Parts: sequence; C-alpha cells; structure tokens
Amino acid sequence: MPAAGTLLAPTRQRSATRARRTWDTLTALAQAQPDNPITELLLAAAPSVQNLSLHNQIALILQAGELQLALHDIRTEAGWARRGRRPKLGVPGLNVKRPHRPSDQFDDVVQYRAARRWEFSQTEPAGGGVRTQTEPAAAGDPADFAEHLRQQLDRLGYRVAPDSLTGIEHEQPVITIPESDWLNDPVAVVCRLIPELAYALLNPTGGTTPPD
Repeated sequence: MPAAGTLLAPTRQRSATRARRTWDTLTALAQAQPDNPITELLLAAAPSVQNLSLHNQIALILQAGELQLALHDIRTEAGWARRGRRPKLGVPGLNVKRPHRPSDQFDDVVQYRAARRWEFSQTEPAGGGVRTQTEPAAAGDPADFAEHLRQQLDRLGYRVAPDSLTGIEHEQPVITIPESDWLNDPVAVVCRLIPELAYALLNPTGGTTPPD
C-alpha cells in the first residue's frame, strides 16, 4: 500500500499511464488493511468526493498528487459558481468519468466521457459582491459514506449483510459486518468496505456499476 506521501508526489505521466496507476492503486488497496492512507483521505473528504465511485476517487487522488493538491472538496465550474467561487485562471482541474448514453445507440449501450472538476484550492472568490464559500466543505457523514459504498458493492453483485462477525465470502459473494458496527461505528464499516470494493472492481461477478 503506498504511503500517504507517495500519493502527493508530482509526476509527468500522461493519461494512459495514469489509468495504469489507477488500476495498480486499486490492486494495492484490495490487498490493504482497513487502516490505510487512501481510506484516511476519503474519510476526511467532503461529500462531493465521497459520493463518487471508488474508481473515480482513486483517479482523483492520483491527479491531485500530480498537482501536489490535498483532495477535500471538488465541484464543476457551475457548482462553484453557485457557491460564489470560480476556477483560477489557467488551472487545469481534475477529470472524472461520467456515464453517457448516446441518443443514436440502444438503451443498454453506455459510454463514458471525461468531466472536469476543480478542487477548492484551485478556485478563488468570484468577486462582484457575491457571497462566497470561504472553506472547503466539511468531511461527509461516515454513515452516509458507508451506505454509498454498500450500494456500489450491490451493483457489482455483492450482498452486504449484518451478522455477528465480520467476514467475506467471494464465492457467494457476500460481506458480513456486525449490525452494531453499522449503528455505532460507521467509520469501521467504511474501513472494511473500501478494500472489499476495490477487490470487487478488479474481480467482477457479473454486476455492473458506472463511474459516478
């Protein structure tokens, strides 16, 4: 598992190599302990980051590392405008992948296209007397984050079920987590689900989940 400092190292690698690094990071994350740097970064992030797919989250962490940014709060140009901010001139922003269904294709054909986001530190007040957001949004609710991770696993064909013990059975596939943890320790649930979701993305069971 890469150390936290590794995630912030600058790099000149281009998009093809970045995709390879995303895959490699997912592989490392699937083998990581629940307490790992990526989980720590995502737990500290705002809902604007936590509500994305894990694949997009990893891609964003790597892009932020290339630009030596800490990843806290990201939005579109229009999203920042609603908060009285705008991207700084010349700042490249960060890319996520969004599902796109071309109008001339069948309904079940899904393509993906890059969509641009900017981290809070890449923006500035819009000026003109408009009320502006002055700090990145606070970290999201870990209970909501855990539920979002569960939904991603569900779309990949995994069932997350309460039980007396924590366990994983990839053949089923089912993940069991004590119900008391869901109620009293959602951070522990997040820490458990993130590596399992990374594994599920690398080893699909027939389900499907679009980047979001």
